[in-house]
Amino acid sequence: MHKNHLQEKKRIQVYADPEIKRRIELAAAKHDMAVTEYCLEAIKQQLIEDDLLETEQIEIDVQPAKRVRDLITDLQALHADILEYRKGQLLDIDATIDQLREERDHELTGLH
Repeated sequence: MHKNHLQEKKRIQVYADPEIKRRIELAAAKHDMAVTEYCLEAIKQQLIEDDLLETEQIEIDVQPAKRVRDLITDLQALHADILEYRKGQLLDIDATIDQLREERDHELTGLH
C-alpha cells in the first residue's frame, strides 16, 4: 500500500531564500510536522481560501464611463490652465535637466 500511495502523488519543488526556509522549518517543528507536510498543508489552506474567494460574487456599483468623462474634462481644464499660466510655452525637459545638472555640479565642485 505504501508504494501505491507514493505513486498517486506527484513531486513539486519550491525554492526559498534562507530566511523563509528557516521560518518554515521552525513553524513545522512548532506543529510537530515534517517540512513537506507543513508546506503541503499551507498550500491546501491557500487553495481553500482561493476557492472561497472565487465563489463569492462581489458587486461594485460604479459608473466608469461618467468617471472617465469627468476625469478627461478635469485634465483638459488643467492643461488649458497650465498653458495659460506658461503663456503657451511648453516645458523644455532637456533644458531643465541641463540646468539641474549645472546646479548640482556647482554645489559639488563650486565651479560654474
